[in-house]
Amino acid sequence: MSGNKGGRFTLDINGQTFSGRAKATINPAGATRENVANQDGTKSSMVKPKLPSLELTFDRGVGLVWDEDMMLLDLNVTFVETDAKHTHLFTDASWSGDPSIDTESGEVSGLKIECASANYQVT
Repeated sequence: MSGNKGGRFTLDINGQTFSGRAKATINPAGATRENVANQDGTKSSMVKPKLPSLELTFDRGVGLVWDEDMMLLDLNVTFVETDAKHTHLFTDASWSGDPSIDTESGEVSGLKIECASANYQVT
C-alpha cells in the first residue's frame, strides 16, 4: 500500500486521455445515511441510494465540446490516482451537472460523472 494520500491523476474518457484542471473529488459510496431525531428524542436513520461519482474541473481548451458531450448516454471512464496508486472505473456512466466556464481563468466546473453502483470499481 502506498503511503501517498493524494496527488496527481490521469483521466481517460471513452479511450481518450484528458487533463483535469485542479483536484478531483471521488464519491464512491452507493448510499447515504441521514440520522434524524424523533419527537421523543430517540434517533431514527434513513438510508438512501445514490450514484458513485467523480467531480472534475477542466481547462476550457481541453478538447471537450461541452454541449454535445453532455448528451452522451454512455461514458467509460478510467481515473487513475498516479501517486496513491488507485484506479477507479466508472463504466456505463453519464455526465451530470451544468458546465460553467470561468472566462478569466478558463476553468470549466460544475461537472460530475456518475454511474450505477454495480458499474463502479476501485483497485
